[in-house]
Amino acid sequence: MTIPLILGIVFENRRLSSDWKDILLKISIALTFSFFAFLPGKNERNYSFEHHIEIWPYFFIGFFVLVSVIHHEKKIIPKLTEGITLLQSISIIYWIVDIGFLNFKNVFAYVLIGIGLVFSIISFIHAFSYIKLTRNARLFLSIWSSIIMIIFAVDHIYRVFNFNHFVDHNIINNGLNVLQYFLLGVSLIYIFQNALMLLEYFPSKSRAYNKEHLKDIRKMNKTHIERYSTNQIRIFDSLLALLLISGIYYWNYKYQIMPRHTLIWLIFWIFPFVIWLKEIIIEKTKTTANTV
Repeated sequence: MTIPLILGIVFENRRLSSDWKDILLKISIALTFSFFAFLPGKNERNYSFEHHIEIWPYFFIGFFVLVSVIHHEKKIIPKLTEGITLLQSISIIYWIVDIGFLNFKNVFAYVLIGIGLVFSIISFIHAFSYIKLTRNARLFLSIWSSIIMIIFAVDHIYRVFNFNHFVDHNIINNGLNVLQYFLLGVSLIYIFQNALMLLEYFPSKSRAYNKEHLKDIRKMNKTHIERYSTNQIRIFDSLLALLLISGIYYWNYKYQIMPRHTLIWLIFWIFPFVIWLKEIIIEKTKTTANTV
């Protein structure tokens, strides 16, 4: 399953850069550094070549993602819109319901649900109105977006590496497994970047909200604000997204067509193409009408 995972990373690198030489260079660098996997550990008394062979692909994947993040630093800070945060908020509500959070009988779960709903409601208000996107609003929604993506990433990685048979047909299960690993590979670069954008707000041993740390936080705030577009989504598009995505999630919740985490990442990957296709159809319709 590391093969579709690596293919996913290659696919996203190809999308970010059309130059195959760049991709081959990144693979070569990652391959070179990945041989650190064969170095003996500090407490490793009996060297096991088989064990090092097993962990070697993960070293390669880790360095491949790291090199890709460094090379595409500006490109992989995804430009956010009201539509994207609406999509993420709908998905987190589905995730909460499907994972069974509503059935948990503890205060901590309800606090998390309450915080999530507050963030989601704010993103809904902006998506279904033309309230001006102030700097604070963009900062708020951008951080919320990063939090959602990390939640989904942790869930997705855990479910992918602990995948059980979802249905009774082996072919379907194998297909789902390949799809999961491929989607994980596609999203790993962005997962890494979102993690970096959130970790800046946490203290460490060397800095705990001191002058230097606060300066870095202000710099990261600026990055969050700048990546969020001031262009507002049309209310019709918001309604379309709400009805279509909610319908898909409802049918999957009811009939369990595919694993929750796989569907969420598939929606993130496919839905922008749906909006792009809609715009093309509208543009062609207008052109045809003007010609007639």
